[in-house]
Amino acid sequence: MVHQANAQTRSIAGRVTDRVTGEGIPGVTVVALGTTTGVSTGADGSFTLELPANAKTLRFSSVGYETLERPASTDGKLIVALSPDTKQIGEVVVTGYGGSQDIKDITGSYAKVDQSKLTSQPVQSADQALAGRIAGVQITNTSGTLGDAVTVRIRGINSINGSSQPLFVVDGVPMTEFGNFNILTDGLRYNPLADINPNDIESMTVLKDASAAAIYGSRATNGVVLITTKRGKNGTAKLSVNASTGFMEATRLPKLLNASEFRDITNEKFFNANPNATAPIIPEFNDVNGDGVPDETDWLKEVYHRGVMQDYQLALTSGNDRGSYYASIGYSDLNGSIKNNRLRRANGRLNFELTPKTWVKAGINMGFSHAYNQGVLTDKYLAGATVAAYNAPPNVPAYGPDGYYYLSEAGDIGTGNGPIYDSSGILVNNNGGNTYNNTWLINRFFHPVANLDLQRNENTQRRLLGNTYITFTPAKGLSLTTKFGLDYLNNSEYQYSSPEISGLGRSYDGLVQRFRADNTLTTWQSYASYNHLFGENHNLDATVGYEQNIESYGSQFGSAAFITDPKFKDIFDGLFDPLQSPQGGSQDVTAWQSVFGRANYSFSDKYYATFTARYDGSSRFGANAQYGFFPGASVGWRISREGFMSRFTFLDDLKLRASYGIVGNSAGISSYASRILIGQGQYANFAGLNINQLNNPKLRWETGGKLDLGFDFAVLKDRISGTVDFFSNDINNLLLGASAVHSTGAPFIPSIGSPGVIRNVGKMWNRGVEVTVNTTNLELANGFKWTSSLNYSYVKNRVTELTTDGDVLSSYAFARASVGHSITEYKILRWAGVNPQNGNPMWYDKDNNIREYQPGVGPTKGLWLQNGETSVNGQPVDPIDLDKDGVWIGKQRFPKWFGGVDNTFSYKGLQLEVFLQYSGGNYLYNLTRGSMLTNYISNNFAEIKDRWTTPGQVTDVPKPYIGDNTANNQKLSTRFVEKGDFLRVRQLRLAYLLPTPVSQKFGSSRANVFVMVQNAFVFTKYSGTDPEVNSSGNEGTDSNLAYGVDNRANPQVRTYTAGINLDF
Repeated sequence: MVHQANAQTRSIAGRVTDRVTGEGIPGVTVVALGTTTGVSTGADGSFTLELPANAKTLRFSSVGYETLERPASTDGKLIVALSPDTKQIGEVVVTGYGGSQDIKDITGSYAKVDQSKLTSQPVQSADQALAGRIAGVQITNTSGTLGDAVTVRIRGINSINGSSQPLFVVDGVPMTEFGNFNILTDGLRYNPLADINPNDIESMTVLKDASAAAIYGSRATNGVVLITTKRGKNGTAKLSVNASTGFMEATRLPKLLNASEFRDITNEKFFNANPNATAPIIPEFNDVNGDGVPDETDWLKEVYHRGVMQDYQLALTSGNDRGSYYASIGYSDLNGSIKNNRLRRANGRLNFELTPKTWVKAGINMGFSHAYNQGVLTDKYLAGATVAAYNAPPNVPAYGPDGYYYLSEAGDIGTGNGPIYDSSGILVNNNGGNTYNNTWLINRFFHPVANLDLQRNENTQRRLLGNTYITFTPAKGLSLTTKFGLDYLNNSEYQYSSPEISGLGRSYDGLVQRFRADNTLTTWQSYASYNHLFGENHNLDATVGYEQNIESYGSQFGSAAFITDPKFKDIFDGLFDPLQSPQGGSQDVTAWQSVFGRANYSFSDKYYATFTARYDGSSRFGANAQYGFFPGASVGWRISREGFMSRFTFLDDLKLRASYGIVGNSAGISSYASRILIGQGQYANFAGLNINQLNNPKLRWETGGKLDLGFDFAVLKDRISGTVDFFSNDINNLLLGASAVHSTGAPFIPSIGSPGVIRNVGKMWNRGVEVTVNTTNLELANGFKWTSSLNYSYVKNRVTELTTDGDVLSSYAFARASVGHSITEYKILRWAGVNPQNGNPMWYDKDNNIREYQPGVGPTKGLWLQNGETSVNGQPVDPIDLDKDGVWIGKQRFPKWFGGVDNTFSYKGLQLEVFLQYSGGNYLYNLTRGSMLTNYISNNFAEIKDRWTTPGQVTDVPKPYIGDNTANNQKLSTRFVEKGDFLRVRQLRLAYLLPTPVSQKFGSSRANVFVMVQNAFVFTKYSGTDPEVNSSGNEGTDSNLAYGVDNRANPQVRTYTAGINLDF
């Protein structure tokens, strides 16, 4: 439309583009305010307008975009970028099995993250991009090691022995359930989600309540994450080029003792334990490399560095009414914060859809990746880079006089001391730690740098993930779809342990181990969908279908020892010995078959209802319980559409929602959990068979009854909008070990500490609230805009029923499930501090008596005192014991509340994002701190400088005694329980969209440059490397019960990135 004014006019020309894609927007209405003059943009977004002399402001508006006003300046070509309006009616949310709904019609609890947020941060896997962005979703990076697993929890921890990881579905096809693909116990943890390139993802939708997730039935109790990859778009071919580079570095590395401090404190440990010793265990002057300078090594600097990273992505897209395609390739090369830790990945994707007739379309969505991870051992393992660098004595050099690694004949490093004798003339330590007297427990140390350089721990992964489909539309509103999906994962590991260094290499005279695993998940789906509008007000959308999944897994491993020449490092270079070179493998198959259905009904865009159901069968369960029924229902009422609400003029939208349903969980349990399993065994010199698992034909799914009450709102012309949800999840039929009599031959189950069988015997619940608020805080006529998105979650958990065997145990005595308590609540000894008169450590027993430990002198065993006495009623005082004296302290390791705040400031082509993440209400167990206050001859945290030395001194660090670890860190107590609250500046990102004339000079239709810092700062009182830590991984009993244990995890990293995005 064009209305020309009769008065004096002036001409203005310009172009309107999409702020996200940079493409021109056709059909945008451009109006001069205060006049009747206006025009619509052409196909490329261009416009020319004759303005009256009095026109001062132009308004730009289009469906699906936020309205923008700009001054009517005629100086040069006017370039206007409109932002997509996610609040407008018409935003679509994917609901699974070909379904989608306008956000206004949603009655369940959904949350969506769009592509712009996924690609705005340099993450190794898509799940990391969700951290802090969605209410109810807690993301924890296990460590800073490249490729490591990520813990994802939706609305709390939902199992004890099973997996609490959600189900991930890519383009409608479920992924393999591996949350952490780790073939070898001490090998590389690998995150399968890292195989999906975040740049290829269009959106991620999280299904949180049963109404949304019940259509996925027995695999949905932990929530469902739907990943939709990009599709081709109509129009001419567009090539996108994304390139970035930067570096990463470890954050908050601990403070250790320097050489002088180490020498003094180690000698003090020695003399405290043996006052009659004739010589210091560490000499005052130590020069083992003969350069005339006292040796001093900062092992953290030898192990950690700034790792360079680079990433390159190409994508080509095009389409018309007969077909479309999206194709991409990419390559990333990341050098981690630990030297020699390098991850290289190549990926590609082809999404193609063909519409030869109006009633049929077919397509393929296929992604592939190849990754090579040159890894290193890190947390928990004594030979790991983190632990070795923490423990190694700082008074010895990394390299000897010959420039080679400073290694003893035993392949390790000593403390640099000469022969040391005690008062009885017994040799305590000789020449670097090669001769030992167990009285003093003088230990050797893994050489951190030699372990990095002379060992190999490599992982090669190949992944093919995709589907092909065909859809027929035989009648209006009716569509029939069949789809075949494939998720093939090949993972191989190679480990080489050099004979030059202690550990496996020295023990086996050189050792090579090779491992290979293949996992194939095939999916077949067929479903029919029908959509029809009855009259003017009744709309029905229904889907029914059938699905079949078959997952097969196989692994093989082999090894060879006696590889004495370091030039030869493969398995065929060694010698085979049945005792020194074990071999083996495993294989299993799991199958599911299901029928499902969903119906969405709406009336007058005011009243809504959704019904979902799934009937699942699984080969994992017994013949008496192989099938289960999982229904869900929800209703919604858009109360703002009612006439009686018209007086509330500030209210733009208000919808009330309620849902309830039942979902199941079978993830994380054995493929043959209901069957009796027989394995090989040996007694004395005789081989035979033994029972590895008793059968239980009644074994069935864990189930969750999920209730959700919520509302969606928008006020003040949509300047403030959001959602609020109250949820409850009652989890029943938990799969737990239950004791069995010994005569059955039942195997030992660690979680109950006795022989047993797996049964459905436990219950617990999660309750909570979620709040999401989106605001437009400031919007000025000059183009400046400030928007915010805030989310908050509160989760409470309680275990209500277990077996008669009592608590369910984890690998850590203080981490256990018990009736009446949170699943991550502590039962632990209470620390009573240090006796200021003698420096002895003290704890409270169950009756609040103070138990004091007097470390032994020489070979004398330490004594226990109660309230200062060595005996009670004539009996010696028993040692403090967690099972007898531990108490429930009301503190838990899983955060009670968490969320994020995302602020975006934009002005013309500039955009600044400040993204904050917060979490709190939890208490972490700093096992690293306890381990690093050891009384062995290894380095310590600088905290030990506050040790007790003088009568009357008030301190929390006991008097150190060599070899007597009870005196400092052995007892698991509240001494190392620390508040885990934090506020993290997760991302600072500054981007600039170059003016179109500038980008066109080098042939680009859109050019965007950016710089960013990820994990810029963290504010916390936690003394460890990072409060966002979980050394227990993301699968299995420990991942649930022992969540929040810091066991020498590799520190998180801070990344600095600069990049450019170009469209052609």
